[in-house]
Amino acid sequence: MKQTKSILFVMALTAMLIGLMSNALAQTGTSRITGTVTDPSGAVLPNAKVTARNEATGVTFSAQTNSSGSYSFDSLPVSSYEVKVEAAGFRTYSSTANVLTVGSPLVVDVPMQVGATTEVVSVSGSYERLTTTNAALGDVVERKTITELPLNGRNPLSLITLQPGLVQRTSGGAGSGTHVNGSRDRAFNVTIDGIDANEPSVPNPQANVYRLNPDNVQEYRVTTHNATAEQGRNSGANVAIATRGGTNEIHGTAFHFFRNSVLNANEFFNNAQKFQALAQGNTAIAERFNRPDLKLNQFGAEVGGPIIKNKTHFFGSWQ
Repeated sequence: MKQTKSILFVMALTAMLIGLMSNALAQTGTSRITGTVTDPSGAVLPNAKVTARNEATGVTFSAQTNSSGSYSFDSLPVSSYEVKVEAAGFRTYSSTANVLTVGSPLVVDVPMQVGATTEVVSVSGSYERLTTTNAALGDVVERKTITELPLNGRNPLSLITLQPGLVQRTSGGAGSGTHVNGSRDRAFNVTIDGIDANEPSVPNPQANVYRLNPDNVQEYRVTTHNATAEQGRNSGANVAIATRGGTNEIHGTAFHFFRNSVLNANEFFNNAQKFQALAQGNTAIAERFNRPDLKLNQFGAEVGGPIIKNKTHFFGSWQ
């Protein structure tokens, strides 16, 4: 009897894990590279070897073209990739600097040239820059934007309102969150590396409980209209966040963001009222218009690097 219960428990646990994995795979925390390989006459080229190499980590992914000459790399981490194609009787094709962003597939079509495989045709950034695989509207908040624009409180999601159609209502009360194209402030769908990260009790994604550290966010895509099936779920914006990963080189930083009243300037109108009160000899009233007493101390660090070069990497951050 105990053995039967144990078997049933294992079966139930396995089914639950499979369900969770299926749900996770349906989300979008990564992206993909697809394309078609053709010969000089324009005919498709089946059985060609295609390799996608992550230029930051050295990790490679391999595939073969099918009978239609097409290939696909699904669920690739966001990064810059080299796409290499090899086939007997043709020169090796190497396309570098193919920048893959979260939730935005790349189409890298490869025209092969007749020659020896030892000969290499090298191009840079040959991917299709106009998205034709879906009709979704939105944009990516890139790593450079997160690191170079000012972030009050170091919250990378504060940049979400830079997207067209998003409005931040801060008056308080019902509906005081972020709205996209007139939808409710609770109509967001948020994922982190493809995992559901929605908090129903806090509608505003910028003030949600999953407060992110800008050091561990690589980028995020805000889809405001015509979301694809894997993004779906809500009528408002879909926010797909991709976290950072380690590379083949060890990098790390430590920081301390510091503010207090010594470093703060007083407001113009505060100064005017303060000087007016002092001129009238009202010292007690003048003290009401001193500089605001604001103190802020934020500490943190981040580090990443290789565990096994070109295979396994680590990254961690804290604040």
